[in-house]
Amino acid sequence: MSTPPHKKFLVSRTPFPCYIRPMKFTITKEYTGRKLTWLGRLLVLIVIVAAFIGLMANLYPFLAPDKPPHKGLMVIEGWIHDFALDEAVQMYKSGNYSKIICTGVPIETGSYIQAFKSYPEMTTARLVEMGIDPADIITAISEETNKDRTYVAATALRQYIMAYNIGETNVHLITTGPHGRRSCLLFQKALGDDYHVGVTCLDDFGYEPDRWYAYSEGVRKVLGEFIAYTYAKFFFYP
Repeated sequence: MSTPPHKKFLVSRTPFPCYIRPMKFTITKEYTGRKLTWLGRLLVLIVIVAAFIGLMANLYPFLAPDKPPHKGLMVIEGWIHDFALDEAVQMYKSGNYSKIICTGVPIETGSYIQAFKSYPEMTTARLVEMGIDPADIITAISEETNKDRTYVAATALRQYIMAYNIGETNVHLITTGPHGRRSCLLFQKALGDDYHVGVTCLDDFGYEPDRWYAYSEGVRKVLGEFIAYTYAKFFFYP
């Protein structure tokens, strides 16, 4: 039997059934992936250990570079120990230098019972005692500060260079241990692009540079200087 015309029309207009899936709120989901095998974990461990050993072996040389020029103005950070100062004097006497400048901040501990109120004054007296002509020495004392002391000492150096009308643009910075790279960076920032800042890092006191990681003093200084250099390089703006 054929379908009546009105029935056929009704059938063709009937909508298809619609199913709505309820929404679920979840904070995790299933994941299918790969995991390291014991061999893969061993290889990762070997790479990590090798990278750590490489870092320990190269961190001190990185922080204590030797960079030219080694002539012009010899600038000594006033707090360096006596053995390093002995070496600096020998370098000065045998090198091509026009002046020797002592930099640094006021002495913060025991200054009221000492003859000298600042590291540059103390080091100037040591240099005179070691035979350096006082006329060849400039004592560049910076203001007292609780932060960015190296940079403040470097800006004081620039002011003294201008005050003495010194035209020399080659600066040879003398410091000790892992402090060298950061000092060179900050002195260059303070002096500007017209100056060429070289650096010599004499051995530090209290630990062997090649085995700094075996001494508490070495660990404190090297790791502390690495953090300080990272700050000076990427986050410090004069």
